[in-house]
Amino acid sequence: MIDQSVFDEAFELFEVDFSCGEDAVYTPALVLWALLSQSLFKEELRSCNAAVTRIAAWWVAQGRVVDNNSGAYCRARQKVPDELVAHLVRTIAGRAEQSSDLAESLDDEQAEEMLTPRAIAEVKSKPVTGRVLMVDGFTVDAADTPENQQEYPQNPAQEEGLGFPIFRCVSLISMATGMLVDLAITPYCGKETRETALLRQMIDSLRPGDILVADSYYCTYWLLAMCKARGVEVVMKNHHKREGHPDDAVRICRGQRKVVWSRPQHQSW
Repeated sequence: MIDQSVFDEAFELFEVDFSCGEDAVYTPALVLWALLSQSLFKEELRSCNAAVTRIAAWWVAQGRVVDNNSGAYCRARQKVPDELVAHLVRTIAGRAEQSSDLAESLDDEQAEEMLTPRAIAEVKSKPVTGRVLMVDGFTVDAADTPENQQEYPQNPAQEEGLGFPIFRCVSLISMATGMLVDLAITPYCGKETRETALLRQMIDSLRPGDILVADSYYCTYWLLAMCKARGVEVVMKNHHKREGHPDDAVRICRGQRKVVWSRPQHQSW
């Protein structure tokens, strides 16, 4: 599923080709590995010095002693663009999705063992032609630096100087593999910073046959219309401000009915 070619193709695509000589210490692959390792640790082990120590330890295991030069590592790290990391995340998630067994149907015995009630088992017994993706939002506190405060201001409800810069994020997660399919990031507040606006930024990540699972916050006319235009099905709870049992609803069977939504005022986008 994941081999060296995945990374070689990414490095070539983003023209990352520093330190290719035999005596090179901070190769693109090692720098990427160390960069990702920093996100897995806390406090001192997250520092560039700690990352350089891990690289040095790896080289020692290969029978070579290298200098613990954090400056050289930091300069090399700046040559690995964020877009390369995002590309790798999407590529690996796509490969994992292709190797999953989501499209394989279950027989009655398997379905009965795995799922209840029977109605759910009957759904699971049918193959899914596309991906099942869950969309949800979250926030992340960033380092309290002047640069972050300017680009990602703190919660306006907090007094100035008492809060941290905040990223608002919306993710698309594969429910077959649990892997990140796509991610959108914006400041916590301001124009086009709501979760629905971030999902619109990722709408091209949805493919015909996909099933989008979301909470009631995303249940808007425009999102459903955009998904329908792309051949994407949606599963989400009705928005709490919308009538769940309108008088003009047509009953299909127990728990199912057909409701017609009128298009709201046209949006500029």
